[in-house]
Amino acid sequence: MDNKLYSFEKLNEIAQGDDAFVKELVITFIDTVSEEIGNIQRLMGVGDWKAIGGIAHKLASNYAYMNAESLYTLAANIEKGIQKSCDLTEITAMTRQMCTDSLVLIDELRKNIYDK
Repeated sequence: MDNKLYSFEKLNEIAQGDDAFVKELVITFIDTVSEEIGNIQRLMGVGDWKAIGGIAHKLASNYAYMNAESLYTLAANIEKGIQKSCDLTEITAMTRQMCTDSLVLIDELRKNIYDK
């Protein structure tokens, strides 16, 4: 069940090998991240970077549980960049990349979880 974008290693540890529980956790991840990516896209339209930073913080822990290291790094860097009032051009680019990569991850997870 491993892939380049993610791994179920941490989820399997939490679930102690219970595949049904892992599936529930993945479905919760998909639902949560889908909703938050939609929120980020809406907030980008109004320039609410403080709120985006808060969502990036929340998403970072979700990405960590999925061993989605590149997304974890993007979320952490977005949060730090916003806190430090860094260049919005760079933060915007990272945020768009996180949204795009998150949607790819969600698509792969859906295929994986519903093929079982």
